[in-house]
Amino acid sequence: MTRTRPFRRQWWAATVLVLGLWILLFPFSRPLPGGEPFSFDATPEIRCGTPLVGIFGNDRPLTEVYTVPLPSEGDPLEERRMDCTGRARFRVALASLLVAASIAIAVHGRQPGIDQLR
Repeated sequence: MTRTRPFRRQWWAATVLVLGLWILLFPFSRPLPGGEPFSFDATPEIRCGTPLVGIFGNDRPLTEVYTVPLPSEGDPLEERRMDCTGRARFRVALASLLVAASIAIAVHGRQPGIDQLR
């Protein structure tokens, strides 16, 4: 009995499927306005819920933000609700597109072509 190895197309399908599910199911962060010049350490962000829950519910986490640009210690803070629903919808749409593409790649890879033996 000979084992068949997955084709390159099947590996691509699996990779795209995992990426789509990761985008769909894992929580994400959203950068807050203001703060210091951009850097990965200094940019403030807020944690949003998973995109699948965010499109059906009201995903608006509460956070404290500075009221002045380029804040320093002791500047006034204000509580604001940040809306994550729009980004959750985008992530669900992108993830759905990737999952559909992975299914199409996997199905297309299974169908024998004209020059292949059946």
